[in-house]
Parts: sequence; C-alpha cells; structure tokens
Amino acid sequence: MIPFQMRPDEILNEARSFNEKLAQGVGNLMEVGDIPTGVTPKEPVYKEDKMVLYHYKGEGKPSNKTPLLIVYALVNRPYMTDLQENRSTIQGLLDAGQDVYLIDWGYPDAADRYLTMDDYINGYLDRSVDVICARHGIDKLNILGICQGGAFSLCYASMHPEKVRNLVTMVTPVDFKTPDNMLSHWVQNVDIDLLVDTQG
Repeated sequence: MIPFQMRPDEILNEARSFNEKLAQGVGNLMEVGDIPTGVTPKEPVYKEDKMVLYHYKGEGKPSNKTPLLIVYALVNRPYMTDLQENRSTIQGLLDAGQDVYLIDWGYPDAADRYLTMDDYINGYLDRSVDVICARHGIDKLNILGICQGGAFSLCYASMHPEKVRNLVTMVTPVDFKTPDNMLSHWVQNVDIDLLVDTQG
C-alpha cells in the first residue's frame, strides 16, 4: 500500500513547473555577465616560480606601521579575500589602516609534485617575509593565515618566531583528534598508502 496518493495529473503539473523554473534559472544565468573579483588595486612585488607576492594599494598612508601578510591556501583562490568592491576583506583591512600583502601560490600542477612543506614554509613563505621586512625596514610582521595557509603560518611562526609579531588564523584546522572534528571523521578510514599509490 502506498502511504500517499499519486495522481498522474499532479505529477505532470509538478514536472512541468520544475522544467519552467529550470529554464528560467538557466535563462537568468545566461544574462548574468562576469562578476569581477580581486578588484582592489595591487602590484606584484616578488615572484618566484608560480608564487606571486602582491602588495595592495590603499587610499591613504597606513596607520598601522606593521604590515600584514595574508597567507592563503594552495588549493583555493585568494581572490576570496577580495570578492567584490563591497565584499572585500582586503579592502576592509586597508580602510582600517593596514598595509596588506598577499601570497598567491598560483595554480599547482604536475611540475610541483616534488615540492615539500619545507619548500613552501621555509622557502617561498620565508623569502616573502624577508622581502616585506626589507621593504619596510623591520624585523617582524603580522601574518593572517587562512585555511591551509593558516597551517603553513602556524608552522612558520613556530619555526621563525623572531619574524612574526602577531599571528591570526582563520578556518584553520589545528587539532585533528577532537571528537567533533569533521575532518578527523572523514580521514579515519582513509588508506593513505592506497591514496598515494592511486593518485600519485
């Protein structure tokens, strides 16, 4: 016995309504132009391999004398911090008087497969910090690490505390052993050796 009545005419009406809404949604998407992202003015100040260190340009002179380096994740695009003119973490930081730099790791590909955490943390990140410190004549800067960039930043700050004045992390997993940690549940039964053998 079916717990509810299924009437062919209602099913047909529902399918027709769904198709109309789907067609309207596709039409709406076709009319939407590209939405510009990464709109805050910036200039590259250091490049190495695929990595680019950008310096963002604010309206006035920064009131905070210690520059801020944003370290973003390898797998996501850093324009997420600068989505649109009215939705920009970077612009908000500039408006608050911060002098903002950001590392864009570029698009990793097969050529990067032999890069290690040491290459990223004690190589690219450390040299970027040195470039910023030299530009400002300082010994320490502030770091904002986001996602995987937060993990890199935590490692960097623990190995180079003499170069980090303040460290802030956002959406950065740190303790994978907590019982309510979603990532730890995802990876509990992952066979890492099989994953590496399969994916490389």
